Order: sequence, then C-alpha cells, then structure tokens
Amino acid sequence: MFKADLIIFDLDGTLIDSSEDIAWAVNKMLGDMGLEKLSYQAVKDRIGWGVKMLLQKILPVEKHDLLEEARNIFMGYYSSHLLVKTKLYPEVMEVLKRFKNKKLAVATNKPLNLTEKILDGFNISDYFKKVVGGDGVQNKKPSPEAIEAILRELKVLPGEAVFIGDSRIDVEAGKNAGVIAIGAAYGFRGRQELEEAGADVIVEDIKELISLCI
Repeated sequence: MFKADLIIFDLDGTLIDSSEDIAWAVNKMLGDMGLEKLSYQAVKDRIGWGVKMLLQKILPVEKHDLLEEARNIFMGYYSSHLLVKTKLYPEVMEVLKRFKNKKLAVATNKPLNLTEKILDGFNISDYFKKVVGGDGVQNKKPSPEAIEAILRELKVLPGEAVFIGDSRIDVEAGKNAGVIAIGAAYGFRGRQELEEAGADVIVEDIKELISLCI
C-alpha cells in the first residue's frame, strides 16, 4: 500500500479508451491526404505521446513535411468526434467516487481543450483539482513537468503522490517526478512494456487502486 494524498491519472488508456475515435480520425486524415489507411491496432499502438508524435509515427518519413497539414486535418475530425465510441474504463466511476476526499488530478499529453471536453462529456471534471494537458508544459511526458506542476499547485510532496498510466512514458514521467509510478496493464500497452519500464506496481484493473492507495 502507498500513502497517497494525491492520485494523478493519465487519460487515454487509463481513464478512457479513446482508441476507436482516434483511429477513425487518423484514417479520415490519411484518406484526405491520399495515403493508405491503417488498421485499428496499428493506430492504437502509436497512441500516447501526443498528437504530433502520433502523426510522426503514422506518416511515412517522406511525408513529414506535411505534418502541420496532417495535424490540422486530424484535429478537425477528432475534435468533433471525441465521444462517439470513447468510453470510461470499467470501475473508473467507482474509483473516483471512492477517492472523492483525496486530491485527484490528470496529466495527459492530449491538448487541454480536448481533455476538458472529454472530462465534461463524462461528467467527471469536478473530481479533479487540476488538469494539465500536453500544451500546458514545455515538455510532454516522459518529462516530469506536468506532474511537477500538479504537485506544486496542490502543495503535495512527491512521496505522498502516485501517478497511474498505461505506457512507458507514464512510468518514466512518474519516476522522473519522484512519485510512485503505477502501471495500468488494462490500457493500450499491456503489462510487458510497464514491467520493462520499471513500474513500481502494475494493476490489471483500475479498481485495484482502492486497496493500494491509503
């Protein structure tokens, strides 16, 4: 068990499964640009580093001069398609309600405006004392900047906080910030990546946080 006055959550792959909506928008963008569409799994495997990195991983190297155009097309589709198939992971609501007396926050590489629309769409915004998007810091995760900003604003020491996320960059961000790094094996990446990244503990279900965080 961990003393956790503050619990910080990643968004995509941790609180929500947004992979289908992101894959839809990616393939709409690729189609508009005359490029070959990708499988759902191929897109899902590339989610987590923010929009810019997602598109860098998706566009052929020889098309990287079109990244800004691709971003504009993608964002046009995705921003109007945020909550079509996106869903909360099971037990997320139970966990948030259980921890309503703790300080809760979100640290994501997703732009803040999209993050806020999603949290509002699921009526869970009020649970979080602070939300930091990828455009709110100079360096996105695995940089610890987002987590450190949350710690400062909410006046919590690193040793009294945990960060849960589903990818290597989340584990690295947590460790870089000096907080307990919890891996979400139910998310986009799976257990092996989290083990290799050195997560302090790995959960198969977000509900396990209830017994881990005191």
